[in-house]
Amino acid sequence: GKPESGAMMTAFSFAGLHMGNFAGPWLRWLYFFFGVAGTAVIGTGLVMWLGKRQLKHAKSEHMPGELRLVEVLNIASMSGLLLAVAGFFWANRLVPIGVEGRADWEVNAFFIAWGLSLVHAVLRSGRRAWGEQLALGALAFALLPLLNGLSTHRGLNHSLLEGDWAMAGFDLTALATGLFLAWLAGKMLRSPKPVAKRPRAAKKPGTETAEAS
Repeated sequence: GKPESGAMMTAFSFAGLHMGNFAGPWLRWLYFFFGVAGTAVIGTGLVMWLGKRQLKHAKSEHMPGELRLVEVLNIASMSGLLLAVAGFFWANRLVPIGVEGRADWEVNAFFIAWGLSLVHAVLRSGRRAWGEQLALGALAFALLPLLNGLSTHRGLNHSLLEGDWAMAGFDLTALATGLFLAWLAGKMLRSPKPVAKRPRAAKKPGTETAEAS
């Protein structure tokens, strides 16, 4: 057959590294875990950076435009990206196998969900947008095992009994992700407790006289 070009070989190599094709099952899980952990560290840093700058404008009615832009992009790049991944998996299960361009539909679902999350972040306030997107992501991921069982007849009840750990691992990971996102959504949708100001200490008798002298 025709040999692959250098560019194609390079692309295939990077794709293999990205998918973890070089590793066994346990190393792939570690690869996945540390990838998620690194993303969480970056996302937490962005949120903390934005929160500190928002405190400076807490008394004003409107947030500066550049901070609002950063807030919207943060929401879309984190909770919105999770929704996009969930949309990809839902399309993978719902689009029939025989449909022409099935892979394109999966990719389209990813970018459509991501685009809608950006629009939603623009229309809703920051904390509400975070909570609503995380809640929707929690529902989408938690229902994936059920959707998988209905669409492929290889749900957890079959994969666990048959020792199909690849399928069972996917369903269990989706379920755990849904529960974690639900916990985060609950914290975001819960009204923050007002910070009570500490009363100033009363001056001791005789202090004013001492200060006057």
